[in-house]
Amino acid sequence: MNIIKLLYIEDDKDIQSIYVDILQEYVETVYCANDGEEGYELYLEHKPDIILLDINMPKINGLELAKKIREIDKEVKIIITTAYGEQDNLLQAIELYLIKYILKPIEIDVLREALTRAIEEIEEQKRSNEKHIFLLGKDILWNSKKELLIENGTEVKLTKNERRLLSLLSSNVNKVFTFFEIFNYLSYDDFDKEYDANQIRALVKLVRKKIPKDAICNVYGEGYKFNPIR
Repeated sequence: MNIIKLLYIEDDKDIQSIYVDILQEYVETVYCANDGEEGYELYLEHKPDIILLDINMPKINGLELAKKIREIDKEVKIIITTAYGEQDNLLQAIELYLIKYILKPIEIDVLREALTRAIEEIEEQKRSNEKHIFLLGKDILWNSKKELLIENGTEVKLTKNERRLLSLLSSNVNKVFTFFEIFNYLSYDDFDKEYDANQIRALVKLVRKKIPKDAICNVYGEGYKFNPIR
């Protein structure tokens, strides 16, 4: 069973009940809403991975809702259903980066194809994101993509140079970065700054106060190497 959440927004409860069983074959949890406002509230509360919604809904129509969600979430997978007479909305829908634009009545095979595609994209995103997450110690994670250091679920505050140092070292865990390479990376926007290896040592010392000391290794005579647990 995929640990994936889906929000299904459809104002016709009879239609909704027909397809819920199919949706539950593909995802672990299905949340149902019957209008755009309720759908948006459920989206904010549960942050689903997939949204299946109809264009013609009360309170907030499907396109307006999709646009509203896209303003704050570029990754959620959106599938839109529409009656044949509403196809003039297709051009607007193209800008919403949809998985699928499905005509009603919904064909089961078309819905299954859209769900499969959405899940494949979600799994690919998760694999990609995992490459950027490093375990440094018990309950201490470094997310190099988002440049966030997390301890016990809480963000650890970093200075600009502390963040840059971790970003550089984690960009290649097999590489020993020399003092000069680190200096160049940290001072790329400060051309007048003079090279000083002691500044690098001092910065590493500060970062080691926020992470396990062994997460950054000294390589004698060369520089520093990133050393995550995984």
